[in-house]
Amino acid sequence: MPVELRPVGVVRVGLTDEQVREAWRSGGVEGEVEIYPEYERALEGIEGFSHLRLVVWLHKVGEEERRVLKVRPRRWLRLGLPEEEVPEVGVFCTDSPHRPNPLGMTVVKVEGRRGRFLRVSGLDLFDGTPVLDIRPCVPRRISPEPTVPEWFRKAAEELKK
Repeated sequence: MPVELRPVGVVRVGLTDEQVREAWRSGGVEGEVEIYPEYERALEGIEGFSHLRLVVWLHKVGEEERRVLKVRPRRWLRLGLPEEEVPEVGVFCTDSPHRPNPLGMTVVKVEGRRGRFLRVSGLDLFDGTPVLDIRPCVPRRISPEPTVPEWFRKAAEELKK
């Protein structure tokens, strides 16, 4: 069954990939989501939502990385956990961009709208990332107290030390 996806827009941050990578520690970067003209009407009524979920295509993930099924979460390593304390887990348990279908999802704060351009903060996406869909963050979709597996809890506790 073939699946065809068409971007509805693109992320514009005006920063290098490395600057974006480093900014996730401080909550991400500011930028714009440019919606293509043919989809501008789909933004009608978006004013008033404080946060949006962006579904994106992680366009810098290569074919070899799409074959990766298990990883050590790099975010834990970047935060200083020793490699031996970071378990190797399936990519579906992580935010790793290396996965069979390099889809990403992130939550951004809406700072404003100018026509078909959404000014947002909290971005952790590279300049030029194709946006496949936009969804509002609504209370019924937010888990008040999500649970995590033991390996995740232990790593998070180690980082607090």
